[in-house]
Amino acid sequence: MSWAWVLFDAPVSGTRAPAEAGQLLILAAGPEEHRPSVTPVLDAVGARTAWTGEDAAAGTGTRLKLVVNSWVIAASVAAGEIVSLAQRLGVDPRSFFGLIAGGGLDMPSLQAKAGLILNNGLAPAQFAAGTAAKDARLIVEAGARHGIRLDLAAAYYAGFDEQPPA
Repeated sequence: MSWAWVLFDAPVSGTRAPAEAGQLLILAAGPEEHRPSVTPVLDAVGARTAWTGEDAAAGTGTRLKLVVNSWVIAASVAAGEIVSLAQRLGVDPRSFFGLIAGGGLDMPSLQAKAGLILNNGLAPAQFAAGTAAKDARLIVEAGARHGIRLDLAAAYYAGFDEQPPA
């Protein structure tokens, strides 16, 4: 019997609770003809698999994950700053979230993250600062490699007490 190795790039997106429930988002790349052999494994851990290409070595799943994590980190930082600003201005943060609820400025992820912040639900960390710092560095480096200024990413990366790459 001979074995042939087939490479798949399949990073996941989601926190501990979705992982434990098998509800992760999987960002996968790999040859279409071999996908049926990995689908049962992906289905066991994920609610959805987004196929990003045929060539796993191209890292399209990993690159998409950097884009997703850039959004997650930016939204998390924004939620924290909104709560902090409101509190320092003597405004109940819940009044802001109630004001935008259901409108064009509302986002379920913002409401969820703010709810965690306001209800002291961030311990244990769902997205640890060390992991966010690593991802922020990778996001800034990817932008620099591709000639893109990512000022927001660079700012939150700097907030992790590290210096962004030039």
